[in-house]
Formats: sequence, structure tokens, C-alpha cells
Amino acid sequence: MFNWPGMEQMRGVLQPFVEGVVSGTVITLAASAGAFVIGLGLGIVLLLARISPLAPLRSFVVLWVSLIRGTPALIHMLIAYYMVPAMFDISISPITAGVAALACNTSAYIVEILRGALGTISYGQRAAAYAMGMRAPQVWRHVLLPQVIYRAIPPLTSEFTILLKASSLMSIIAVPELATVARNATLQTDLPLQVFAITAAVYFVLLFCISAASRVCERRVSRMLPHGH
Repeated sequence: MFNWPGMEQMRGVLQPFVEGVVSGTVITLAASAGAFVIGLGLGIVLLLARISPLAPLRSFVVLWVSLIRGTPALIHMLIAYYMVPAMFDISISPITAGVAALACNTSAYIVEILRGALGTISYGQRAAAYAMGMRAPQVWRHVLLPQVIYRAIPPLTSEFTILLKASSLMSIIAVPELATVARNATLQTDLPLQVFAITAAVYFVLLFCISAASRVCERRVSRMLPHGH
């Protein structure tokens, strides 16, 4: 049976948790955004390697994607925090290890999203750009990459929401993000239902706002790239 104290009593008991929610939410958003940006950059590099004429590069990306997608994100988190520092005799903070693990994890999914988006662009556009005298970097910068990113916005948004929810795994290495704050609060207040209800509400609001922002972003990019469809 859950204990339901009075409103004043509950407010007093939950006050430290509510204050911790703000900092936990900031850390969750910052870590997720940082991991996503790094993962996106890594995903673009992996995409270039994936379509490279060099077989070893293509094989490396295939192996990377298979390994990452075939193992749990929790294992990546533990490897980044416990194994990597021991192997290279370095010290890594929990937040750095968490962001690195999430970035590596999401890069394996992003490269496949970008490869799928690239496949929807006709080869004629690339051939026309080369015929106009553009070099490969210019073709990627001015022709291919803007369209790839635009066409990938919906799945990239979905990937970011998955990443944000996966950021709760950082609690296993003591990063003070939202799930960690909630877990600690349940131990201190003995009000798990109230604490996790508030935590779930915060996650829902965050993800709802991200989805709404994605739709706005997609409409604006659509106006910038009217022939992107």
C-alpha cells in the first residue's frame, strides 16, 4: 500500500526532489543533446566510410553497426566507464563516459538513417553537380548533405527521443540526471508513486516539446528546400 500524506506534508517531503528535478532535467537534456550532436557527426563520417570505394572502410562500418546494434546500451555504458579507463590508464568522469557511450550507440543508428535518406536522392542530381564542375566536397556540402538531413529529420527526431529515454541508463554510473534524482528521492522520501509520477510527467513534457519542435523545424526546412521531397 502506498502512503498518501497530506498536501502540506507531501510538499515538504518532496521539496528537495522538486529542486533536484530542475538540475536533473538540465543534465539529462545537455547530455542527450551533446551525445546526439557527437553521434550525428560520427554518423556522417561513418556514412562517408560506408559508401567509400575502399572495402576495409565499408567492412569496418558494417562491423561497427552490427556490434553496437547487437549489444545493449547498458553494456556500452559500463564499458565506457569501467573498461576504457582501465585499458588506457586514464580517468573519465561519469558524465563524459555516459555521453561517449550514448554517442557511440546512437551513431550506429544514425548512419543507417542517413544511408536510407541518401538512397532516396536520385543519382542524376549528383551527376549534374559533377557536370557543373563541382568537386566531391562541394557536391556533399551544397547538394547531398542538406537533402539528406532534411529527409532524415523525422527518423532523427525519433532517434533523439529514444536517446533521451536511454539517457536514464547513466544512472548506473551515478550521473546525476533525472532518473538518478528520482531513484535517490524514493530512497529518501519513501514516496515512490509520487516521485516516479512526477518524473514520468517531466519526461513526457520533454519528449512532447521535442516532437513539436521537430515538426516546426521540418516545416521551416521544407520552405528552405522546396524540392527536397
